[in-house]
Amino acid sequence: MKVRTARTPARAGLAVAVAAVLLTSACGNKLDGKSKPAADAAAGGESLLAAAKAEGEVDYYETWGEGEPQNKIFAAEAKDFTAKTGIKVNIKVLGRAAAKTLDTDIASGAATPDLMDSGTDHIAADEALKVPGYLDDVTKIPVPGEDGKTIGDVIPANVLKSATDKDGHLIFVPHTVISTAIWYDAARFPDVAADPPKTWSDFTALLDKEKAAGKTPIAQDGLVNFYNVYWFYWLMMRFGGPGSLEALATDPAAWDKPATLQAAQAVAQLAKGGYFENGYMGTKYPAAQNDWAQGKEALNINGTWLPSETHPQAPADAKPGSFQFPTVPGGHDSVEVGSLGWGLPAKAKHPNAAKLFLSYLVQKSVIAQIGTAALNIPSRPDCPAPPELLQAQQAVVNATETNATYDGATANSKWWNDVLLPLDDGLLGGKITPQDFVAQGKKKTQDALADS
Repeated sequence: MKVRTARTPARAGLAVAVAAVLLTSACGNKLDGKSKPAADAAAGGESLLAAAKAEGEVDYYETWGEGEPQNKIFAAEAKDFTAKTGIKVNIKVLGRAAAKTLDTDIASGAATPDLMDSGTDHIAADEALKVPGYLDDVTKIPVPGEDGKTIGDVIPANVLKSATDKDGHLIFVPHTVISTAIWYDAARFPDVAADPPKTWSDFTALLDKEKAAGKTPIAQDGLVNFYNVYWFYWLMMRFGGPGSLEALATDPAAWDKPATLQAAQAVAQLAKGGYFENGYMGTKYPAAQNDWAQGKEALNINGTWLPSETHPQAPADAKPGSFQFPTVPGGHDSVEVGSLGWGLPAKAKHPNAAKLFLSYLVQKSVIAQIGTAALNIPSRPDCPAPPELLQAQQAVVNATETNATYDGATANSKWWNDVLLPLDDGLLGGKITPQDFVAQGKKKTQDALADS
């Protein structure tokens, strides 16, 4: 699962990114609960520029691998930034594995970056370690060469929300959008491309049609439990809405709400329907998604990294596309919005230089390359995603209701790994009933909370 980055659901924290400009002396980076004044970014950023030049350099600790598209994009912009401002950017390429340890290294003082890579799934853990600075006013920094537009003007509210904590503080500046959808290949399933299912009944009718034709409707890498839980997660978003899955981790009474049982019953419907490949709970990644890429199954539920990740296995004429998870009567129609970007640690030594560098990094010429070179969804809607991701990008931009990846429920990692994922495997595998799933979930959550 290489395309997702080190901060994706599969590799870090989900089981799968900044700086702060202070326009008044009362606001600042979060430093052990206190505020630290910073340069005024008003008047086109002249004060920020002066403060940044006084600091003279930026230390960026990067968790992309050497030679990856993002590494090349950001390194090129660093050189351009230095040429235009005289401020040196020291990029320390740590590689993907470091994403798992950088936050603890910063908290202990072993690492002292001014900029760091971050993501939606890192917010809760990083805040628990008091690593990030608040970036509430960074959106007011002008973007160079864009007629006075600010960072907040070029990155939409839906995307900025994905980089915001529960108290409404901006934690990082996004460059890449991540979402989840149901994927198909338009070259092999033109009927789906022409009329993708919009409701749950439409969706199950499509599954039944594929099954009746002797085909396997859904490819499922069943040994990846955080892929299995996509179904329950999304059904909770539809029946209960944003916040409903997260509530299961903290409130045993949430298990008694109708939406929980409804979602579990819909998962059981899939399990009983025979819609997955034979032995799907034992399928080892990436066998199922590769079969999907080769047209052996019609659908795969997965993240926006899927087309790029499966490209080597796909036929030359493949045309991957996606549709949003189907709706349910009287339910919610939220769209998942997660993101990757740059954070500024609270104890950054060169915060003003880092802030100024951020304003260069979000220029259209830079962010556009997230789509053209990195083949991901750019955080700016005026920078098109690759063709196979345009549907997902449009869904994010046009969404009137959004939810975080996995509804933010992975913040309670012990509950996520020890309670929900094993129970969900039992439900999707047809080993327990929806009623047992709810009863056991409530009891195990009560026990987990009592032990915490």
